Amino acid sequence: MIEKGYLKYVAPLLLFIFMLLDAHVNRLFTLFFSDDYQMNAHIMILVLLVVSEVLDKRFAIGTMLVIGVLYDLYYIGVIGIYAVILPLTAALIYLFGRVIHQSMLTLFFSMIIFVTFFELGSTLLQMAFQLAHVNNQLFVTRFLGPTLGMNILLFILLIFPLRKVLIQKNASLE
Repeated sequence: MIEKGYLKYVAPLLLFIFMLLDAHVNRLFTLFFSDDYQMNAHIMILVLLVVSEVLDKRFAIGTMLVIGVLYDLYYIGVIGIYAVILPLTAALIYLFGRVIHQSMLTLFFSMIIFVTFFELGSTLLQMAFQLAHVNNQLFVTRFLGPTLGMNILLFILLIFPLRKVLIQKNASLE
């Protein structure tokens, strides 16, 4: 377990590492499904949901802003898409924090909502800046659906180990 005092120093590095891990998992599944389906892993959002119980709101939003700028620089080449959507996602997590951390079920559905918000928000921003042209039907059936399915599976596999490692209190919510 990581002590609460140290989590402030470890969380940005963990979030950055999980951002990189997400990208590699995404690439692996894209190659596996031969571009028929695209799935985006969002372990970083899951980690953010878990550490939002103990981290300060401003610190988490600032961290997500920096990670969003790095994400934009490395993957997109245009600063603004993820530099906006990641801090906004963090702000919404803190806005609904009292509801999110009531039970494992609300945490699960929060993960689904925030992944959907993240994907829709980033896609709409890319469309607004004319960086992408999206067919709505294909977006839902070949991207958003598989992405949600993969993130549900990742939630089931990772929530208990992440909570056990990142927060000192009991890993199970009541």
